Amino acid sequence: MESARRQVKVKPARIHYPWLSTLAAITLIGWQFVLANAALLDLERLPVALLRQENLLVGSAALLLLVGFDVWRFVNARRRCREQLRQHQTQISELFDSKRELGTRARTFSDHADKLKMFISERLLEYIEYDEKFLHFRNIASEVRHNGVISYDKAQTALRQAQLGCGADAGRQYQEASDSLLYLWDLLDLSTTDNIALHVTNQIYDCEEHYFQALLNDDASGATPFKPTFMMSQALRRALLPITENPDALGLNKDWPKRGEYGDDKFSIQLRSDSEMLGKENHMVLLIENLLNNALFYSQQKEHKNRFSRVSISLAQQDGDVELRVYNRGPRIKEDEKDKIYQLGFSSRRIREHHGKGLGLYFVDQIVRGFEGSIEFENIDNREDRLALSIKLANGELHSSEVSIVDSMGKSMCRVDDASGAPTKRGEWSFSAPVVSIEVARRAARKPQLISGLGSNEASTHLDTGDSLMPSWALEIRNRKRSSKLVLQPLELRGVAFTVRFPSAKSRLDNQD
Repeated sequence: MESARRQVKVKPARIHYPWLSTLAAITLIGWQFVLANAALLDLERLPVALLRQENLLVGSAALLLLVGFDVWRFVNARRRCREQLRQHQTQISELFDSKRELGTRARTFSDHADKLKMFISERLLEYIEYDEKFLHFRNIASEVRHNGVISYDKAQTALRQAQLGCGADAGRQYQEASDSLLYLWDLLDLSTTDNIALHVTNQIYDCEEHYFQALLNDDASGATPFKPTFMMSQALRRALLPITENPDALGLNKDWPKRGEYGDDKFSIQLRSDSEMLGKENHMVLLIENLLNNALFYSQQKEHKNRFSRVSISLAQQDGDVELRVYNRGPRIKEDEKDKIYQLGFSSRRIREHHGKGLGLYFVDQIVRGFEGSIEFENIDNREDRLALSIKLANGELHSSEVSIVDSMGKSMCRVDDASGAPTKRGEWSFSAPVVSIEVARRAARKPQLISGLGSNEASTHLDTGDSLMPSWALEIRNRKRSSKLVLQPLELRGVAFTVRFPSAKSRLDNQD
């Protein structure tokens, strides 16, 4: 269509009748007729010039010129007609082509519109379904809470009376049962509120008022009706108890110290400091439980699990705020999902027979906001490093080797002594005597790691202590009577780390000042 518009416009062609040559021919024929039939007319009345033969030839020549002019004009008119006809045919062809193209586009856009409508309707149905489920769950919880007040009070009274009339061990069990019942009651509170974050914030403000009042009143008259603070480590302990298989390995059956490191087959915990927090401990327990359950789900998947992978937990203080960090191996959070993971109903769990409900991180985000804290995540990549091994054997021999840990195609691999070729999954060494001690010096560490006290006829595995929460290598030593074998395996670190920060009770008090 546009090409037709860009063509040179031709003046509309007209084919005129050859009037000039026709009239001249009639005139010349009449002239000849008159000369040929002189008896019919009185030739003496005619001008003398018309009777001359030379003038007749001039008239014939003029007739020929007029005929030639009419022929030239006809040829030009016919050429213009043909040009116009060609342009019209071209325009018609382009018009039909544009119509076909518009039809194709219309069908394509119609298909896209149908797909978009289907997508919107599916998402809308999902959101409606989640809203209905959430409202249904909240209505049920509200009804249970409303009708269960009397039962809750009776159960709490019975537990307190039983605790007063029994020994220490049984009393501890009754206290744990009472705490669990109170935890359930607080969950019902959260499930029935319209705004979880605002609900948590209001309770923290109530606790803040009682806490400041208790600090001002040193006598017994200043006792608060409830305990407005809790220790962050105790909230973490309560969240870990239901999901760990070996509480003793994590030290959960006794009060945690302010500093220490614990570990089992699932968790690696580092307590650097403890802090007193304002608010309800049960809310923080729910937050930590959801973070840990989310981390356990991904770290236990077959494609990410290995015998050295752990869910790493770190509790510390950063610039006066409480900092809790939870790391797990597993899939990284995609760029298009980073703004959706805290939305109600959104879940990235898409494995067979298991679909997430999209509630865990939603509760985490709401409770974090209620505590006036912050939450962020970080996608963790494999680390590259260089290790220097100094190996001492039982026969007095000393061996040294250098190992480079590299990231190859998203996998953590190693290259021994700058060996040429592709990196390998592990580095292996064989010796003619048992290994007595190994010193591992990292390029990024100031102090080397010493592994000693190794006996013959035994096998042992040692992890990187440079970063106990995310060790980057494992060293396996297999000693025999007259030989030994050393295996260094780089560990996969690709995963996600969530970090939440909250103001402590002390920092809130300092800010008030």
